[in-house]
Amino acid sequence: MPIKRDRILRAAERLLAIYGVDGIRLRDIAAEAGVSIGLIQHHFGSRDDVVREMLLAANADRILQWTTQLDGVDDNRERLRLLLSGALSSRERCIVWTESCAAASRHDFLQPLVSDTNNAWRSWVVETIERGVADGTFKLRATPTVTAKMLVALVDGLMLAVAADDDGITLEQAAALLLHAAAPHVGIEYETAEVPATIQTAGS
Repeated sequence: MPIKRDRILRAAERLLAIYGVDGIRLRDIAAEAGVSIGLIQHHFGSRDDVVREMLLAANADRILQWTTQLDGVDDNRERLRLLLSGALSSRERCIVWTESCAAASRHDFLQPLVSDTNNAWRSWVVETIERGVADGTFKLRATPTVTAKMLVALVDGLMLAVAADDDGITLEQAAALLLHAAAPHVGIEYETAEVPATIQTAGS
């Protein structure tokens, strides 16, 4: 990707985390990226085109992160941990995702982008769970697909909590909560060191 095009998209992503999709203006993107509005229009056209391309790039980054994390990891317990904790990689990413989901409810052009990202992540979770069931690692309470949908809901809720700084929750606490909540649904246990002391169950 050309340097100036990439700089514009990164600037738009930073502004999305601050102002939301509906609050981004071309003049703000130009100022943040240090380029002219004309250059942005040359590369992308309208503001909506910039937002669409920015979310495509952000989602591609997420997918690359997940595939890189999983590369060479055969242990399904570890694969699931990486998929879950990797979804909570940064507060800015949490903000961008929650803003994207909210905007998708208002803008039809964003709906496929959000769905594609969710479907990609969920497919890896389903595959990992199915592999873990086959090798005896996981013992499910529901089907792999239903379990994956539940985990998506948990991730989205915790991303929202991080984005909103709900009760000062940190990324590390959110990741630990996610592992703690997911573990009984796949019939495994994660070390208590991974779970904040305030949420450890009695006798853990």
